[in-house]
Amino acid sequence: MILRGLLLVLALVAGGLLLYSEWLGMAVARRFPAQGSFVAVTGGQLHYREQAPSGDSRGTVVLIHGASSDHADLLATLGPELTHYRLIAIDRPGHGWSERLEGSAMADPARQAEILMQALNKLAPERFVLVAHSLGGASATRIALERPDRLRGLVLLGAVSHPWPGGIAWYHHAATAPVIGPLFTRLIAVPLASRLLEAGAASVFAPKPVTPGYLDTGHIPLLLRAATFQANSEDIAATLAFVSAQAPRYRSLAVPVVAITGDSDSIVSPVIHSMAIAREAPQGRLVLLPGVGHMPHHAAPEIVAEAINAMTGARSDLALAR
Repeated sequence: MILRGLLLVLALVAGGLLLYSEWLGMAVARRFPAQGSFVAVTGGQLHYREQAPSGDSRGTVVLIHGASSDHADLLATLGPELTHYRLIAIDRPGHGWSERLEGSAMADPARQAEILMQALNKLAPERFVLVAHSLGGASATRIALERPDRLRGLVLLGAVSHPWPGGIAWYHHAATAPVIGPLFTRLIAVPLASRLLEAGAASVFAPKPVTPGYLDTGHIPLLLRAATFQANSEDIAATLAFVSAQAPRYRSLAVPVVAITGDSDSIVSPVIHSMAIAREAPQGRLVLLPGVGHMPHHAAPEIVAEAINAMTGARSDLALAR
């Protein structure tokens, strides 16, 4: 009887958590609806937002977000600094309002790069500056390697580029495990993450304070949809092997590369990633921001704008020289 009662309690708790995760996903989707447009790609569509240039246009800039995020984060902070550019901020597959397209196979940064370029070939046939934050750096560097003819330059913001020691957090392993992964995501990961969003934001901004309103302006609660959380974990789990194989190619990068990072970034090591790719890329340059963590585009958006201006203006060759 005791065992039967315990099993009943566990079943009720599990059912309650499943219902809570489902309700939470629907609630954040209503709170942060799609605000942009959609572009058709193989297997579905990607969501993006565009900001038109004011005055004389200096060209096109494409923004690719990192993990646990979406297009709105980069657009909110860099949009005001890049008013002379056409901006395209795109949700990576499975994030924001972009469809996952190919399920877990889309976790491969190479495949994401292909799909992103498929979309950008329609949206921006002109050459553009590519800006990528954090995990988005894996796909962005792939684009720079495979399609240098399409880029005017690459700006990396605390970006993942190289293999790192220690692997990934345990909960990403659990969320991507066969069979139990989706159940773990709904029963444990999403309910727990809903309580830890503010603490998570504090850790990526540290030692700087969190930008006021960041969670809302960046549409960060969209991560609390179970399918999005799972896609995020799949992306993180796939990236280590990918950059391990790709890193030896960086000496063949044929576009200007500026790696901007905080010297206090505890999420993506500035030494392992930004310093390394700036050293290895033939036209690489490092910008190290003192006292800044993993969000350089919030701490110094004007520095990001300067790097982009150097790539699109008459000073580009001199500004990007070692």
